[in-house]
Amino acid sequence: MSKSRMGYMAALAAFAFVAAQVAVAQDAAAPIITKSGPLAAPEAGKGEVVFFRPGSIMGAALGCTVHEGEPQIARLGSGKFFVVSATPGRHEYSTQGEATDRLTLEVESGETYFVKCNIGMGVMSGRANLSPSDRATFAKKAKGLKLWEPREAKP
Repeated sequence: MSKSRMGYMAALAAFAFVAAQVAVAQDAAAPIITKSGPLAAPEAGKGEVVFFRPGSIMGAALGCTVHEGEPQIARLGSGKFFVVSATPGRHEYSTQGEATDRLTLEVESGETYFVKCNIGMGVMSGRANLSPSDRATFAKKAKGLKLWEPREAKP
């Protein structure tokens, strides 16, 4: 792919992300209700990142394991979501499996960001992909999403 085409695609992605953030700000008044209850606002001085994986037959048996650095922060099965309270600043989230996918977000205090996890086709197994999403997309899927809760460590 040529450098000019890559630059064009990056600019287009940045524009789409900014447009999504404007849409989030305009529709922020209405609460989003999930199977697990309403989505809470970010805690004071922090932002929040909502990772979600809509229900789908594609890769239904596979989890979308999300990391920030080394530690795992969520393992989303089909129809699950998880909310991360994040300090303002740059955060890099990733999935690991057949391939690694990374997503970098610049989190601002008081803002909520939405990240969709899809399971795509891989060579040997499904491949988890993280992509920026928006409030409206999450809201459409919310009634079918349940909060992911980590299993307690065994003694």
